[in-house]
Amino acid sequence: MSLFGSWAEAAQFRDLEEVKDFLGLGRQVWVAFTTQVGDPANDLRLFAALPRVAIVGACNQATFPDGSPLLPLQATQVGLVWRLCRKVVAARAGTREDQFVDIDPWHEPTASSTGTATGGIGPPGHGSAVGSSSQQSGLKERILKMSTLVDAQDESELLPPSNEEVNQWTQAYVTIMGSLPDPAEEPTSAQLAALAKRTVVHDCAPYTDFSVWTPFARRTMKNQKYRTVFPLGDGSYLTKELPGPSTFQAWLGCWRVFKSAALMLNICTLASLTSYERFVERLTTQWPMCWGLIAQADDKMRAEGLERLRRRILTSEALGRQIPINWDPARPWTAVFDLAIQDTEYWAENVHHPAAAWLAAGGRGRPVVASEVALHAHMLGGTDLVTETMGDEGKKRVQANRDKRAARKRRLFEDKEELKRLRGSHSNGGGNETKVHQGGKGQSKGKSKDQSGKPLCFSWSAGNGTCGHLSPGAECLGTVKRVHKCRICLSPSHQEAKCTSK
Repeated sequence: MSLFGSWAEAAQFRDLEEVKDFLGLGRQVWVAFTTQVGDPANDLRLFAALPRVAIVGACNQATFPDGSPLLPLQATQVGLVWRLCRKVVAARAGTREDQFVDIDPWHEPTASSTGTATGGIGPPGHGSAVGSSSQQSGLKERILKMSTLVDAQDESELLPPSNEEVNQWTQAYVTIMGSLPDPAEEPTSAQLAALAKRTVVHDCAPYTDFSVWTPFARRTMKNQKYRTVFPLGDGSYLTKELPGPSTFQAWLGCWRVFKSAALMLNICTLASLTSYERFVERLTTQWPMCWGLIAQADDKMRAEGLERLRRRILTSEALGRQIPINWDPARPWTAVFDLAIQDTEYWAENVHHPAAAWLAAGGRGRPVVASEVALHAHMLGGTDLVTETMGDEGKKRVQANRDKRAARKRRLFEDKEELKRLRGSHSNGGGNETKVHQGGKGQSKGKSKDQSGKPLCFSWSAGNGTCGHLSPGAECLGTVKRVHKCRICLSPSHQEAKCTSK
């Protein structure tokens, strides 16, 4: 307690004016301060009883007549006056010096300071309980969740990074690229901390889930989804909505944020990241209608394939086999990304073959990989674990099928109506001979199609209606073109009335 002299000297101060004069507090500063908290006059006890929060808040809000705020040194003077007044009051009250707890108003509050700010006196050693302050105060540190930053399936937590760490990461990017990243490509401090924890601390693959890792993360979090379709095995297809970028442009925005973060954290080189980006762009150019396949294959490669490729390189190195020339155990992901591009078997199984089969089938759905089919067939819940939805293409296809069925029904209805009219006109205008062949009991009613399955023209065969006056071989005049043949013997040379087989 040597800041304000000895304990006996503190008891010699008589009033507040002596304390202010001792510490050199100016009148204008005191007027600006007391305008916010009120004037304690010359009472030491009243001023010392003010809580720490009131001192800090009044100094922050105090202004001079010209509108300017208190300078840091002036606010410090006010705090020193308050601390000395508390010491004087404690010394006059007969409190021992080792029982007094001096509170700095500009220090971050802890359990000890908050517990004694209003009482002014605490038990011996109470002010040293800083290590357990968070437990005593019940306050919880601000934490981040990995599931909202890099991987939706990772439920672990982490603390926010310090400004010093973020500045170091940013400087590393400037050293490589020559300038700060574009705002649309700049990762947040939380994203950088999460990726650093995953790759630098835990030595895992630099995977980020593009359904949560997005540009301007706070604005677009969990809003990205893309649609793909799965065959059901009976010729029909089911459209599903999966979390992730819906287009290549959306993927590119997420990837560039990841690329900036990878350069800041020195995960891999700019060349390998650019090569992978161009490779995905080539796949999109080759299969522009199969983005769902490409997005799934890319996500699976970064989530599972990168770690598998690193183990393959480590195994080859241990066995003395050939390894990539740019392999560096301390910085492995540069070589791994290059090897991922060269994994033609993986991309053929997950993109090229399914895309070719889907397009060959007319683009009605996407056949999945055989291993995925077996997994979904034996996994509890199966494909129902993903949100089901109907895309625009599916709706158009359903409407087209409805139109086809409606047109077929109309044609059948028109045929029946025409047959009824012809039967009615033929029975009313013909003789007994015609009635027998049109509907007599036990007799044939005439054929409706010829030997090749083409429909017959009832009007021409009966000799009345639209085509009744036409000669054999003439083209049908009906809306639906039919064959001119006799309905009894299927001969094109004569009508029913001249048929010799009746």
